[in-house]
Amino acid sequence: MKRIVRALLTLLLLAMPASAQKSDLLAGIGIGTSLDDARSRLERIGTGGGRNTRDGGRKEAWTLKETEFGTLAFKTDGAGRIVWISAFVRAGKEIPFAKLGDVTKADTLTKSQVIWNVGNGRGGYRLVAKGTEAKANVIYLLSLDLPKIE
Repeated sequence: MKRIVRALLTLLLLAMPASAQKSDLLAGIGIGTSLDDARSRLERIGTGGGRNTRDGGRKEAWTLKETEFGTLAFKTDGAGRIVWISAFVRAGKEIPFAKLGDVTKADTLTKSQVIWNVGNGRGGYRLVAKGTEAKANVIYLLSLDLPKIE
């Protein structure tokens, strides 16, 4: 079971700010991960499905087994790359904000929310964790890869 939890915790690692990476987080899935790669990782630890979207992407939701996350949902763009992820922590398994990253480098920090905005070559992403008493019960990753306005 520890191996499964560690694998799942890797999920957010790819999308964490380098300065904030203190531990593994979700299962190697992050912003930009392909749909096929996400499915192959998630099929080992859960069940899920979804639907195609009007913009040519796909939305999927997964129920996870034997991990600290009960549910994970994501959306891909028309190219089949993940653009957002929502992960819901099981009750009693809340994750301290400090385990997600260096809270002194967060863009926003309160007892109920922490936000890191991370730039990269494609525009970046936002990591948001919400909960109570500085412990996350839901974690979001959102692509900030915005098209140029001309």
